[in-house]
Amino acid sequence: MEFLTKIDSSTVISQLKDLEKNYNEEDKDILERIFRNLEKLTPQEVYFLKNHPKSIWIDYLIFRYKFITYPKQKIVSDFPIYLLIEPISSCNLRCIMCFQIDDSFTSNKDFMGKMDLGLFKKIIDEITLNGTKAITLASRGEPTLHPQLKEMLEYCSGKFFEIKMNTNATRLNDELIHTILKSGVTDIVFSVDSYKKEDYEKIRIRGVFDTVVKNVKRFQEIKKEFYPESFCATRISGVRVNK
Repeated sequence: MEFLTKIDSSTVISQLKDLEKNYNEEDKDILERIFRNLEKLTPQEVYFLKNHPKSIWIDYLIFRYKFITYPKQKIVSDFPIYLLIEPISSCNLRCIMCFQIDDSFTSNKDFMGKMDLGLFKKIIDEITLNGTKAITLASRGEPTLHPQLKEMLEYCSGKFFEIKMNTNATRLNDELIHTILKSGVTDIVFSVDSYKKEDYEKIRIRGVFDTVVKNVKRFQEIKKEFYPESFCATRISGVRVNK
């Protein structure tokens, strides 16, 4: 990798060891594994190291090792290192593969609602105190429907290595796009399913393909013009269905 060709592995190891604090035995063992396999760092990890200060390298690499390895080995950490938070359970679309089309779900007030901002802040405070390093805002509902999403994103700013948000992109506007990019969201996933208007609108009922395309393009325009140094990665995701 380009990053490792500039400074050899032994130099990287030396730099990392200089940053070591009082890690527990488990994390020290993980560090040794990382040191022995620096050439196996993913492009995402290399990108992070190249663009962040050395003072957080060790904590980041330990987090990534656990994030990738623990699920494979069925290891449960003492406290979640990653948390998925659902700001709101309602959605403005009725996609054919989603349980939002089930009236027994959407008509039940016990299932539908939005998270109180105070509760959200309490969760963020607790997980940052206990070592959670990444969060995703998503799940059953569309996060952009929450009237206080802006405040939620601002409260998360600077507290995690990774902040991901899933959205159907139907409600993106300039103000929200600026908030997403200012708050340090590292990954935003646009749920689209098809690049064809006809197919998209058959799957994502109530969605308007042209509006979604316009909003995604606008996101990229604002990022390029106002946040050229942003680390926010954008992806398009979908579910393969038989229409």
